Formats: sequence, C-alpha cells, structure tokens
Amino acid sequence: MTYAVEPAAVPDPLRDVLVASYGWAHFHAFTRLLASEEGIELSRMWNYGGHIPWTSTDTPLRPFFDIDCFEDGRLPADKCDGMRSRLREVLGLWSRGIYAGDADDGMKVDQSITLRSLLAVIDACVETGRSLLLR
Repeated sequence: MTYAVEPAAVPDPLRDVLVASYGWAHFHAFTRLLASEEGIELSRMWNYGGHIPWTSTDTPLRPFFDIDCFEDGRLPADKCDGMRSRLREVLGLWSRGIYAGDADDGMKVDQSITLRSLLAVIDACVETGRSLLLR
C-alpha cells in the first residue's frame, strides 16, 4: 500500500517523489493502531469483518480505514487538510511511546517512522492542492 502526492502538471522534484509505503503486515498494524487512537474497534466495522458502516463514525481519519473515500484512488487535498491536525496529534503521542493500541515494540517504532512520512505526503498535498493517491 502506497500513499503519494498526485504528480504536478509541471514536474515538481521535491514533492512528486514523496511516498509513504506499507507492506501488508505494516499496513494492518497501522490501521489497527490508528483505529485504536480513534476509539474504533475495527472488527466491528464494514470491510473488517463487522457490519457497522463507516458513515456512522465521526473521525477525520476515516479515509485510512474506508478506501471507498478514495475515488479512483484519489483523495482531494481539502479532505487531506482535515486529517492533518489529527495525524500530528497521533504522531506526537507515538513519538513519546504512547499508543492506544497493541503491537510489538518494533512495529510501533516502524509505524511512528512511517506516519512521519505519511504526514509529509499529506502536507505536500494540502500545500499544493494536489490529491493524495492510493496505490
């Protein structure tokens, strides 16, 4: 799973190369840890084995759990802006070793590092008005 900045019409060597990539195990751990920060029990949610629709949740981080938010693999920059402050709060917690969810220590450190990369991608999307791509 890779999150990237939508390429610019005119090449932008600083932002066009920004990515945050997850292998499947790391992506699974990321979504579990992030959901815990939002008080969401993933196993009860649609597409995670449960029946509760994502429309019933109130979190700016919904696009990370509900890929239907990405239309044709794209999330508009204005929706990225809504996620930024919450992701910064989560990164602040994780950087201090404070996690609402469970994972082994090595995975938690990896998630904190990757969240930093993801935040750089989202910042670039908001600053340039370009979409966040999901590949």
